[in-house]
Amino acid sequence: MRRLALLAAAGASVFALAACEKPSPGITVFSGQSSAHSGALCWSFSGETLDSTACAQDVVENALRGGGVGTIPIVPGETIGISVEPSVAREGWTPVVGSQRLLQTPTTSTYYRFSFPDLQEVPVDGLPLQIVAGTGETTKGIWIFRLVPRPGIE
Repeated sequence: MRRLALLAAAGASVFALAACEKPSPGITVFSGQSSAHSGALCWSFSGETLDSTACAQDVVENALRGGGVGTIPIVPGETIGISVEPSVAREGWTPVVGSQRLLQTPTTSTYYRFSFPDLQEVPVDGLPLQIVAGTGETTKGIWIFRLVPRPGIE
């Protein structure tokens, strides 16, 4: 009986420790009736910049290869919105579609919107939308979504 109590206590302490982990800040991307929400693939809780060899580079490359990122169907001219948590906005953040930065300097707003004028520029398998938190010299967090043409739209 005593051994059972010790095992139960050990299991409870492991569960309590796992429950104490902070979730990374989330971002929601939406267009039309579709939306996707995701926590950061990488986030620096310590306030230091992310080490590209430790987390960011591998995680981003895997996500860009189709590693379970949120998908947003888009149509020409429709607004694509990005909503970030205040902790992300405080760090400053930049949306990047494919390899094109949509802003010259990071924004500290919790919301940004843009549209694609022509879907002929979007490959059938979509384009990555990366949200990069940080000032440009430092990277604090990375989120990735995939923008894909809505089926039936040509």
